[in-house]
Amino acid sequence: MTGRVESVRSGALFDQLGQAWRQFGRTVVFDDPDTDTPLLRAEGLRFATRYLAAGALLSMELADPSYPEFGRWADTTCSWGIDNPDVIYTLAAVSGDRMYRIHGDRGTAHYLDIQVHSPHFCEAPDYRINSNIDSRSLAVGTDGAFELLLGSERPVGYTGNWLTIDAEAGSLCVRQVFSDWVTERPANLVIECVDAVYPPPAALSEADVAARAERLVRWLDKAGSYWDHMCKLSLNAPANSLAFTPLSESAWGGFQNQAYGMGSFRCAPDEAVILEFTPPQCHYWSFGLGNWYWETVNWFSRQSSLNHSQARLDDDGVFRAVISHRDPGVPNWLDTGGHTHGTINGRLLLTRDVPNPTMRLVPLEDVRTFLPSETPTVTSADRSEQIRLRRRSAHLRNSH
Repeated sequence: MTGRVESVRSGALFDQLGQAWRQFGRTVVFDDPDTDTPLLRAEGLRFATRYLAAGALLSMELADPSYPEFGRWADTTCSWGIDNPDVIYTLAAVSGDRMYRIHGDRGTAHYLDIQVHSPHFCEAPDYRINSNIDSRSLAVGTDGAFELLLGSERPVGYTGNWLTIDAEAGSLCVRQVFSDWVTERPANLVIECVDAVYPPPAALSEADVAARAERLVRWLDKAGSYWDHMCKLSLNAPANSLAFTPLSESAWGGFQNQAYGMGSFRCAPDEAVILEFTPPQCHYWSFGLGNWYWETVNWFSRQSSLNHSQARLDDDGVFRAVISHRDPGVPNWLDTGGHTHGTINGRLLLTRDVPNPTMRLVPLEDVRTFLPSETPTVTSADRSEQIRLRRRSAHLRNSH
C-alpha cells in the first residue's frame, strides 16, 4: 500500500485538509486584527466557506481529464478573487496528452474567451496561460453553433476551430463577458474527450482522490496565500486611488487582452469618493467594488459595479461615479455595501490605451457641487426598480 493510499484510508489526508482550511481561516480572517468588526468577521466566515467550496469544486469534482465537464466556480453564491459581475466563469479539467471537442451554442455574450492553463488553475500562482481563442476568431454558424478541437497536434485535413495545448495543460477556463444583462444570452457548451470510452471503465480510486485532495490542500495553502496577498496589495494602496497595470501583466494567468486596474477606497458614512475616468477606445470597460477578502460587494442585489453599457457618460465624455454608503441620487452610484475601506477594480478589454482614473474624497452632502449640472436625479423609487431588475437579470443569467 502506498503512502498516498494509506493517507486516504487512515484519515490522515482528511486531517491535513482540515488543518489547511483552519490555517487559511485563521490567517486570512480571525488572526487579523483589522477584521475585528461585526461586518468583516461575518463576511470572513462566509468567505472561508466560499473559498473552500470553490476549491472543492475545482480540485475534487472538476478533476477528471478523461471525462471532463464544465462547472461554474464563481457566481452569485460563491464570490472570491474579485470576480467580475459581468462574467460567467466555467472550468474543466484537461490533459496535454488528450484531444478534446467543445461544441454547442455560443450564445450572445458580448465577448467569449476560452483559455488553457498549464498546469492546473488551482496551482496558482504557479500556472500560466497555455493558449487561448476568443469570439473574434471563433468560427460560428448562423444558428450560433460551433465546434472547437483542442490537442497537441491538429488532425490532418481538419480546417475548423483549433486550439493547441501543451504537455503540461491541466485546466480550461471559459469566460463569457456580458454588457447588457437583460438581452444577452449565455452559451450552452459541452466538452468531451475525443477518445473517451463509455461508460467510464473505472470507479474512483484512492490514489485518484488522494491526488485531488492534495491539490485542494495546495489551493487552501499556497494559492490561498497568493490570493490574499493580491487582495492586500489593493487594500494597502494609497486611499482613494486606482492604477491600471500594463496589458503584459495580465498575460501570465489572468484574462488575456484585458488590463486590470487595482486600488482602494476609503470613505465614512457621511463622505463620498468621486471617480472620474475618460474611457479609451476598447471593447469593454467596467469598475466594481470589493470587500476586505476580494469578494465583489453583493453585486446582484446592490449596484456595486457598472460596465460601459450600464454607465452614464457626461456630456464631456467622462464617466463620473460616486462611491458612497448612502444613495446620492445619481445614475453612477457605486454602493460600498457598508464598507468604509475596500478595494476598487477596473477592467479594460481590447483597449488601445490604459488611462488611469482620478478619485477624490468629498462630503456626501456636497456631491452635486462636484458633478456637472446636467447630472440626472435618480429617485428612491427609480433605484428600487433598477436594483430589482438588476437582481432579476443576474439570477436569470446565472441560472442558465
